[in-house]
Amino acid sequence: MNCAPEDDTSSRISRVIFGYAARIAQEQEIEDLLRLNADMARDLVGADRCSIWLVDATARQLYTTVAHGVGEIRVDFGHGLVGACVSTGEAVVANEPSNDERFLRGIDTTSGYVTQSVLVVPLRSEGGKIIGAFQALNKPGGFSESDVALLGFAGSYSAAAIETRQLRKEVETARLLRRELEIAREVQMSLLPQYPGNVEGFECAAYFRPATLVGGDYYDFIECPGGTVAFTLGDVAGKGVPAAVLMASIQASLRISLRQSTDSLGALAADLNNAICGLSTSIYSTLFCGVIDRTCLRLKYINAGQCSPLLLRNSPTGVTVEHLPVGGRPVGLLPDAIYEEGTVSLKRGDVLLCFSDGVSEAQNSAQEFWQESEIESILRGAADGSVQHLIDRLVREADLFVNGAQQSDDMTIVSVRVL
Repeated sequence: MNCAPEDDTSSRISRVIFGYAARIAQEQEIEDLLRLNADMARDLVGADRCSIWLVDATARQLYTTVAHGVGEIRVDFGHGLVGACVSTGEAVVANEPSNDERFLRGIDTTSGYVTQSVLVVPLRSEGGKIIGAFQALNKPGGFSESDVALLGFAGSYSAAAIETRQLRKEVETARLLRRELEIAREVQMSLLPQYPGNVEGFECAAYFRPATLVGGDYYDFIECPGGTVAFTLGDVAGKGVPAAVLMASIQASLRISLRQSTDSLGALAADLNNAICGLSTSIYSTLFCGVIDRTCLRLKYINAGQCSPLLLRNSPTGVTVEHLPVGGRPVGLLPDAIYEEGTVSLKRGDVLLCFSDGVSEAQNSAQEFWQESEIESILRGAADGSVQHLIDRLVREADLFVNGAQQSDDMTIVSVRVL
């Protein structure tokens, strides 16, 4: 008794599926898995060739990630039979493609292949989004509706494999990016003074905690000519790698300039301002730079948009807290800016406290700002303690106020006590 044609077709399909199932299940490489899916689809529908097309949203094109017999092919969105399938989300069957105006004859001309029949089905992600198309070419006698179902079946395997590949790439990209950021953080932290307390005549301490892996705040303690010592605190607009790169550049420039001369901090700030303005119109930095003369205990400083530093003094009448009054606009904001230099006499026991707005404007989950009066209160209570204890308490109280909310900006603190 002869078997019916339907039985022969079912038997062939079963053999194809079972023949490929084990190989597909064992394959770990995504590219090889996609090629196996294309091979299975070709054999399932009895086609000569199969190809898998994906969406390139940036270029607004469709391209082949797997294609039997040819290299990568690209077509613009909406063009060709593949473009029509992806645009409408419907399968396309063209058993006489030369009579279909959507058919792109140029591909045959370039490849030398003669297309006699075409079947295209959309590839959908698990969420239903169309991510590409599966195309089969040249089945003897043409494609039928049952072939649409079979190619769709094979396409579901390919869509899952494609999503897996994309997920792996995203995970690997994220892993590499994080590693690069971790290296950048290590480099950035190495640029900051590791032992700021080793400054003769002063008790110094500092704290830096970026909002992301790398930040744009910076501080420094620099031994300068003539028995003077400089300390700086700055805050580059923005966060992340771009801010960190500018931060490192500003810090290096300040170190070179201050080690050469501290005669005019206003001129130094003006030169730095024009240099940054020459780089870009979209980057700038706040900056406080102070220089203390050890012999006469005089502080001269410029403040380019930084939070006003606080000066704690002990006197016979009690503890006082003063704001250093002189200020100016950030460096890099406007060309040819002029910076006024402030001066103040210091006494032994005086404590200077500088901080970035990541401290004074710390925010809780209700978007409420920490009050600068709290900083003043903590400073008053630290008159007899170490500057490191002062910084530790500031950070602790700021974190208590934030109460677990995500840090919104880099936090940097510098404190100096005259011994």
